[in-house]
Amino acid sequence: MPRWKTQALILNTTDYLESDRIVCALTKDRGLINAIAKGARRSVKRFPGTLEPFCEVILEVFSKPGMDLLRLEEAKVVNANLGIREDIHLFAHASVLLEVVIGHLGPLDPHPETYQILSRALSAFSSNRRWFPLWAAGMINILTSLGYGLDVRDALSKGKPLPMDKLSQEARMFMERGATMDMDVLMRLTLSGRAQTEIEDYLLALCEKIADHPLKTAGFLARL
Repeated sequence: MPRWKTQALILNTTDYLESDRIVCALTKDRGLINAIAKGARRSVKRFPGTLEPFCEVILEVFSKPGMDLLRLEEAKVVNANLGIREDIHLFAHASVLLEVVIGHLGPLDPHPETYQILSRALSAFSSNRRWFPLWAAGMINILTSLGYGLDVRDALSKGKPLPMDKLSQEARMFMERGATMDMDVLMRLTLSGRAQTEIEDYLLALCEKIADHPLKTAGFLARL
């Protein structure tokens, strides 16, 4: 069918020409898509503030064989996830999750597990909550869903995929157990500043090792 609807998370957008926007989104059932939204920067009827990173939306998409880009006809908000924009540090950390997903998924390759993990993490983020454990657990689970499972014992004994010997016991315990904790437990979890720094540095270094290049969003984090 040339015209179809799908639920999606907006990952990245780029302004194009005078009024258009190029959108990269992770869809629930079709994987990563790249599409053009004609007149998106002017039309508040078809795209009422919906094409922004972190938004979860229902997209109406037009496609046909030979098209370089899919075409977005309309977008409706499911969850704008506005809480992410209330804290610059939260915004930067959430942006890392989006970059990791963009960098490791191919177009139109369905990845429903990654979608669910990212959707749950983004919807739980808020400047009023202890968001760091949610972010770290989300990162671990996203990497696992993409095929980069973290084996803590292997990392401790053999240094694979990245050695953990310099992590404190608190940080190691979170790396081992955090990804399996319920959301409500993670929201109440308190990690020391040292453990948070160790976990963040480890996960960013791991992403860089996997991707074989630095994350742009990691550079943004470093400047905060």
